[in-house]
Amino acid sequence: MDGVLRLIRDDEVKITLPGPSITIKKDGTVWYQGSPILGITDPVKKAEAAKAVKAKKFDKIPSDAFCRIGKNPNGLELVDDAAWATHPLKAAQEAEAAREAEIARKTVTIYLSSRGWGDYSPCEWVGDITRPDDEILAECRKALVEGWDVDNKNQTDDEILKKISTAREKYESESARKAAREKAEAEALQRMIDNGYCFNCETYCHGDCGNYSNDPAVMYRRRLRESAREANYGIEE
Repeated sequence: MDGVLRLIRDDEVKITLPGPSITIKKDGTVWYQGSPILGITDPVKKAEAAKAVKAKKFDKIPSDAFCRIGKNPNGLELVDDAAWATHPLKAAQEAEAAREAEIARKTVTIYLSSRGWGDYSPCEWVGDITRPDDEILAECRKALVEGWDVDNKNQTDDEILKKISTAREKYESESARKAAREKAEAEALQRMIDNGYCFNCETYCHGDCGNYSNDPAVMYRRRLRESAREANYGIEE
């Protein structure tokens, strides 16, 4: 099969398997690298099934332990790319990732002061730069006053507010800088395509590899499969 296969249990993706290593038998059971994907939680039954798999005596494994694409009675859900595209868990993961990304985007570090001899870590404020100035100012002053071995504790409000303002200006201009980076990356990608770059063999082969592709998605999909294989290396051990 193409793409990847996700194994879900208890609303959590447990394993992601590369599609090319997956075989679906005529009875619908799903196999990975010649072994069946099983949904067994009981330790004793799992050990017995492992012995049967190692001996290739698959008929010794309970039929309800075998898995098929979709939800299985044993509690394991197998989801291909098409089903994953509209899966509620994917939507939840994307929403959480977006929330965390937004928090990370707003979180900045403000350098306040160096410290004394023997300690190279600076005194800094780390937090949400979109909060009001007075709140951030109070927390910065607390960090300076309560911090250990701070070199420059006695800073004026104006000095600290200037640092806050600089950090906020940098944060507010990040969207424009990101758009510029993305534009430059897109233009570089287009230049590669225009100059005969092959995303299948990842060289400027102009088709000499025999399987030329000017679609960057070919490269991204291959890297995704390689990443999945690396993440799940040793799964059958």
